[in-house]
This record gives sequence, C-alpha cells and structure tokens, in this order.
Amino acid sequence: MSASRIEYLQRFLDHTDFVISGRRNAISEDRWLVGNYDPSFYSIVDKHLRNTDARVRADVINLLAAVKERRALTIIKEMRASDKEIVQIACLGYLKTIGESDTMIPELFDILEHRNGPEFSRAAARIAAVGRSEDVPRLRRTYGQVSGEMREEAKKALTAIIDRDPSLSANRRLLLTVPVFPDEERFLRFLDSSITYLDIRYRDSVAPSTTVSLKVYNNVYGSIMRMRERLFNEFDNLRYYGKECSRMYDELVHLMEWASQDLSGKTAEGAGNKLCSGCGEEMRFFSDTWVCVDCGTKKRP
Repeated sequence: MSASRIEYLQRFLDHTDFVISGRRNAISEDRWLVGNYDPSFYSIVDKHLRNTDARVRADVINLLAAVKERRALTIIKEMRASDKEIVQIACLGYLKTIGESDTMIPELFDILEHRNGPEFSRAAARIAAVGRSEDVPRLRRTYGQVSGEMREEAKKALTAIIDRDPSLSANRRLLLTVPVFPDEERFLRFLDSSITYLDIRYRDSVAPSTTVSLKVYNNVYGSIMRMRERLFNEFDNLRYYGKECSRMYDELVHLMEWASQDLSGKTAEGAGNKLCSGCGEEMRFFSDTWVCVDCGTKKRP
C-alpha cells in the first residue's frame, strides 16, 4: 500500500530535522522516502530546495536524484552556479544521474524495438525508471507492435512514465490505449459511420430533446468516448492517409464537440438528482458516474 501525502510529509519533515541536527544524508538514504516517493509529493519536497540550511538543500537534491525527479532540473542548474559548495556537489551528482539516464534511453529503445525475451523485459523495466514524457509517443508505438507479456511490460513502463509526470495525467486513459496500425480504408469506414451517427441519428433523435433516458444518455456518451479514443490513436496515421481522411477527421472532431456540449445540457431520466458533497451544486450523471461540473468531484452510484 502506497504512502499517503500526510505520511510522506511527516516522515520527510522528521528526516529534515535529523539533517539539521547533524545526521548526514538522513533524507536521501532513507529507503522509505525513496521507495514511497510519488510525483504528487514533489510540491512537498521542492520547497526545501530553498531551505535556509545548505545541508538540507543538498540532501533534498540527493533525494531528487535517487528518485530521478526531472522537474527540478532547471532550478538545480541555477543552484549549481550560485549555491554553497556542499549544494553544488549535490547538484553535480543530480545532473550526472539525469544525464546518464538520458544517454541510455536510445540504447533501451533499440532493445525494445528489436529484441524480445529477457532483454526486452530488462529494457522495459529500466525505461520505466528513467523514461521522460517526450519518450511516451515512441514507447506507445512499441506498445502497439508487441503482444502478450511484452505488451503488459510495455504498458507498465508507459504507466510509470505517465504517473511520474502530472502534465500527462489528463490524457492518462487515452495514452494507455493501444495504438492503431494504419489502415486508410478501415478508418474511412469508421469516420463515415461515426459522422452519420452524430450528424443524422443524434441530431434528429436526441438533440431536440431536453430529457433523455439514462440508457440513451450512457449509450451516446460511450459512443463519443470510443470515437475520441479512435481519433487519438489514428492521429499519427493521418500522415499516411489522403486528404479525404483529414477532412472527415476534422468534421468528426467538430461534431463530437457539438454533441458533447449538447448532451451535457440534457437531463438523464432515471439518474435522479444528487448534490455535490464538495461544493453543494447539482451533479450530473456521466457514463455511470456522478460528476460535479463546478468542482470536478466524482462519485459512483
């Protein structure tokens, strides 16, 4: 079971006090702090890069190196040029660790794209630890080209990189879907049926109503989500397709935006009414989940 934010904060502050009391590297050498570090805890740790005690600043840098936290790269480069010697030494260690990780990434991809068996497994585990957000598109291509146990290992690596970078969290579900191999004829059929569904069936049968059954609501919502997933996974393939694919792709994107907005304003019969426990506003029922449009709180029935 992973540590909670408050648990991590309490232990981190305790070990900060240990460093101030003279216990060298009490933060970075604590296996619990290293093993239980989560990217969401960065805001707890990074404040102490400005701690008044140079020993704390240095040991926090050592911790960030141990967990390969890249978000500190810019500030640590600045500290390397201006801080005290003990901190500058820690900065050098951090920059060396991050630099070595960057150097090995091309070699790891070469293994992932051309090898299998134990070599693939070791490379997947390693890139899970050192991979960057910019490596996600290339890793997703490997993810789509392998199967079975190798696909599961690639997915674990993808998940680790995504969970390490909060900027990727909004697209987490889509990034973990399996990429689609280029097939223009098949994609054109998908685009044609999806456009027909929204521009004719939805526009004629659902759009005029302000109230729809819960079944219809969930069916439409689910269809739009599947369309969004397919478009996400076909985007890179557009370079191989003709102009008609691009035109229909754009048309479907606009229809999805319109239908999503129209659907969000409807009342789903049978879902009832529910007030948000966070802000007190009325929640809406989306695909089997209550969602507060105002504050984002979600709750399953």
